[in-house]
Amino acid sequence: MFNLESKKYVVDTRPMCQGTQFVLTDAAHARLVLKHGSHFLVMDESAAIPDCNTLGYGYYRNDTRFLSQWEINIDDVPLSLLSSRTEDGYGGSFLYTNPQTQNLEQQKLSIQREIVLGDLLWERITFENYENHAVRFQFNLKFKADFADMFEVRGLNRDKRGERMVPVSTPDGQSVFLAYKGIDGVFMETHVEFHGLRPLSVEDGNVSFDIQIAPKQTVYFETCVSTIVDSHIWPKQSEEVDYQTAKEISDQRFSKWKQDSVMIETDNDLFDLSLSRGWSDIYILRQATPKGYGLAAGVPWYCALFGRDSAITALQMLPFAPILARECIEVMAAYQGQATDSFTEESPGRIMHELRLGELARAKAIPHTPYYGTADATQLWLILFCRYIDWSGDLFFARNMWSAVKQAIKWLDLMSADTGYISYMRTHNQGLENQGWKDSGDSVMYSDGRLGEPPIALCEVQSYTYAARMEVAKIAEYIGQKQIAREQRERASELKKAFQKDFWMEKDNYLALALDRHGKQVGAISSNPGHCLASGILDDDKAQAVADRLMQPDMHTGWGIRTLASSSMSYNPISYHNGSIWPHDNALIAEGLRKIGRVDAVVTLTKEMFAVAQSQADFRLPELYCGFKRKNGSAPISYPVSCSPQAWAAGSMFSLLHLCLNLQADAMNKKLSIIEPCLPEWLENVTIKGLCVGQAKVDLSISGQMSFCRVLKKDGQVKVVVES
Repeated sequence: MFNLESKKYVVDTRPMCQGTQFVLTDAAHARLVLKHGSHFLVMDESAAIPDCNTLGYGYYRNDTRFLSQWEINIDDVPLSLLSSRTEDGYGGSFLYTNPQTQNLEQQKLSIQREIVLGDLLWERITFENYENHAVRFQFNLKFKADFADMFEVRGLNRDKRGERMVPVSTPDGQSVFLAYKGIDGVFMETHVEFHGLRPLSVEDGNVSFDIQIAPKQTVYFETCVSTIVDSHIWPKQSEEVDYQTAKEISDQRFSKWKQDSVMIETDNDLFDLSLSRGWSDIYILRQATPKGYGLAAGVPWYCALFGRDSAITALQMLPFAPILARECIEVMAAYQGQATDSFTEESPGRIMHELRLGELARAKAIPHTPYYGTADATQLWLILFCRYIDWSGDLFFARNMWSAVKQAIKWLDLMSADTGYISYMRTHNQGLENQGWKDSGDSVMYSDGRLGEPPIALCEVQSYTYAARMEVAKIAEYIGQKQIAREQRERASELKKAFQKDFWMEKDNYLALALDRHGKQVGAISSNPGHCLASGILDDDKAQAVADRLMQPDMHTGWGIRTLASSSMSYNPISYHNGSIWPHDNALIAEGLRKIGRVDAVVTLTKEMFAVAQSQADFRLPELYCGFKRKNGSAPISYPVSCSPQAWAAGSMFSLLHLCLNLQADAMNKKLSIIEPCLPEWLENVTIKGLCVGQAKVDLSISGQMSFCRVLKKDGQVKVVVES
């Protein structure tokens, strides 16, 4: 066996990709994506990683690109892709045939590539000969590793990089090592192993195999890619010894995760396909960190723990995957701010925004260690915590988390001490200018198009704060913290009174997007006020006025509600936040519409989001899409660099289904209420099995346009109440 310590590395002074700078091409392009845990694979439409690409293709772990090229040829000619399948999320299958080469007539072979991301990256390649005589050819595999930090891949260029090493292979050619020493001194390696066939030649990252196949026979071999950091192989232990074992283990893990979640079946096969894709996406987006599992926001650019995204997605999935909520609550508490730091914007009690683990974060060249620049993650975390207790009734967990809850409340108190509102202004030039969910630099503007002057107090952030205080008050009473409960309700009441006075635009009969540094209304007509409907911060007349405005033609497109009205000066349907449509934005608005009795609008948005999912080849809701008006026979227009999959997009269909059913859990009183359920006309029956309320489990069937509900089974003590 080859001794890892015997490798003799030499610094590679040759420029990679002709020494060109990192540039991320901002253009629409096909991507095939696989992910599991802390590593993921991004390939082009032919399932390759092209050399020197500017589209982010590669194999990554913990924000580092461990493979920047992976291309396969026969006799130095690229293969012809016939089909691809990536439905598992963590595994894929790609079928090719051969082109015309010097040794082969075209289409005489099938070449099947099967890939699985488990603990390691395994690939099995199977060649089948359809000729009536033996064939012989060379199979070429080309691979490189630039060990680029994800921020470099996204276009950040730096003055100094670490040292890349000349590739080293074992004497038998069965293993190749690519290596890099970072500016922080961390030594990273990519280990590529070949199983089943011995390479004909190995030169740098160019490996050739001499393939001979008898007529009507098959030949296969396997590759395994592992990553090594400072001589520690990741993971430290793995049972994966070949592709088949890795695939079986991965399938078992996903099956176990699904079994621990609620089963949902409907009479609409296409809707079930959309939910199935959502389950797979949520599973693969679970993000491993040194302190536990949370959720990555999306592939490829945001495969890292995000506070806001984790909280919102966990809330969307809470009735159906409560373990996800618990994981997110715990990991965000583990990273809760303890000190004051202007570079990372950390402060005691604050919930983090984004955690990166790559070279630039380790070297403190970026503030994401983690970075805390978010105005709403703390409130959303508190809401998630409280609603998890509503569903689980786990007061032991509540008491264990109470210290973190009190720290979060203190942060809210401190941040709102001067004006009564939570506002933001970045404290370092590497921080985010805008720190709400619309965090692009141009997303907060006055009605005349000028950008808002910070500090900025967003309307939805105040609504989340109101909801957090009210919900914390309820949990505080459960655990005997009556003083805290009283204080939170008092503060919430004061906030509601001031909010309706300061944010309400009488002329527009609508809420302002935000208040600026002078307390002046930032008055663009946006979707943000829709997030204020669910919390109860608005009196009913104002809430109904907001709902009416959201459904007007300059906001409501037929594909959902835009982020910014088309009548606004800053409207651009192809922008990231200023006129595009986000499924999760619509799901959050739908939650509020349901709260104020606008059931028809909830059903309408559910129908439109389902239509968007059906327009996608994989039935996957995109992160966002362009905000053009729906026309007969048209499809939604894709946004060029939308993440896919993306966490809160994957959770949106579950959230919308939940809102149609209107399930309300009160585990402390062993009660489940189903209040005025209303199914869309294209959904006649929904069956839910294993719905947990405290220690009890319930199976339900909801059917018909009148949404008749039957309790199929109950295990444990819970009272099911249907209110029509």
